[in-house]
Amino acid sequence: MTRSWWLLSAAVFVSCDGCMQAPVEHTVRKVTTEDVLRDTEKAVDTATRAAAQAKEDFETRFKASLTEMEEKTERLHEKGHALKDEAKARWKEKMADLEAKQKVARDKLEEVRKSTAGAWGHVEKGAQAAWDDVRKALQEAAEEF
Repeated sequence: MTRSWWLLSAAVFVSCDGCMQAPVEHTVRKVTTEDVLRDTEKAVDTATRAAAQAKEDFETRFKASLTEMEEKTERLHEKGHALKDEAKARWKEKMADLEAKQKVARDKLEEVRKSTAGAWGHVEKGAQAAWDDVRKALQEAAEEF
């Protein structure tokens, strides 16, 4: 019985431990126009830095991918020298199409490079579309030749 009494007393003591603490006072602070302006400026600054970083990352990946595609195109050019007649004519058409698309992609990369961090998102879609065109044209040419 004494042991049960001690356990019961300990349980009551532990459960009432927080009962003796004073309630937390909540103070209401008015939000001022200056607070809103400060927080807005911080948010804009953070968003601007994030956009600049995203632009830089996209530009770096785009440039590296375009360089890789141009190297693959050069290898296709080397293969094309051995082709004859009709195959050579189709190869020339494919290469002209591929090179035109690569030029568009390089131009889009330049647009990305010149764009501001805030406005580059509009350019990104066009650059991505140009990149997809180059990738598709290269893949088709590589499969055929």
